[in-house]
Amino acid sequence: MLRPAAALSLLLALLVTAPPALGDEIELANGDRISGQILSMEQGTLRIETSYAGTINVEWDQVAHMSTDDPVQVVLSDETSLKGSTQSAEAGKMKLTMGRIVETVSFDLAEVQAINPKPEDKKAVKLSGRVNVGLSSSSGNTETESYHVDGEIVARTEKNRYTAGIEYNREEDEDELTTKNYLGYAKYDHFLTQKWYAYANTLFEKDEFKELRLRSTIGTGMGYQFFESELTNLYLESGLSFVNEDLEVGEDQDTLAGRWAVSFDRYLFNELVQLFHFHEGYQGIEETDNLFIRSRTGLRFPLSERFRATFQYNYDWDNNPAPGEESEDSKYIFTLGYELQ
Repeated sequence: MLRPAAALSLLLALLVTAPPALGDEIELANGDRISGQILSMEQGTLRIETSYAGTINVEWDQVAHMSTDDPVQVVLSDETSLKGSTQSAEAGKMKLTMGRIVETVSFDLAEVQAINPKPEDKKAVKLSGRVNVGLSSSSGNTETESYHVDGEIVARTEKNRYTAGIEYNREEDEDELTTKNYLGYAKYDHFLTQKWYAYANTLFEKDEFKELRLRSTIGTGMGYQFFESELTNLYLESGLSFVNEDLEVGEDQDTLAGRWAVSFDRYLFNELVQLFHFHEGYQGIEETDNLFIRSRTGLRFPLSERFRATFQYNYDWDNNPAPGEESEDSKYIFTLGYELQ
């Protein structure tokens, strides 16, 4: 029999040499359980450190229940960040206990975007963008060809966002050119707070069949970023712009205009399709009949990790077109494209 002093020494030695308790636990949709220490979850993969198999990676959509001993940081799909200990909840749900004054919140596991995410490098530049190409041709009784190209690139840091884009359209009917136009734009945003930002933008547009030799704008204003995530983006802008129109026929025009813009996109049906809408308008201040609007609305269908099929509707309105030209232009476009993420 061990003496009390020897028994105490043995107990202390066991406590010192024993591995730390790993009390976190997840239960999978198939009923399997994994115990260990939850490290992180990013890009749909949960990492859990176990004492028997090292680090295990689990697909997040296979997790049915989750509980932790230590607090974890949870980021939801709307960018809300919460910190607390998770408790057992009904399948597909997470219950989080936060703060010194106990407060419990519950939400769907599908809403969780990240757990214990790595700190972002505030100086890092995030690039995103896309290029789309649409082609069509017919022969026989009618011979037509049409081409459409558009592209956009966005560079984002913590405080700044740079955007540049182009559009180009060309159509031929019986070897006769019927459409030829292009548009280029650029914008710089400087974030004053997490949501509010100041912007400066410019736009250049040419359309041979609207007798528009060149329309150019330059302006500045304020914007508000309601949402900015991989799932949902929405901003509104308002400001002033100087507009110059150089026409093939008629009198050239220079005017100060008020500008407004809205940009929205959101993935729907478990990211099966992305709805997008962009609308921008310029209203003359001195000459109120000077108004032009452009809007782009459509659906993007992911074909693979980077490739997309896009169906969109373009609508342009010029309240004061060149003599003999129509105010309204509309076009349905189907394209295949590549996304930079």
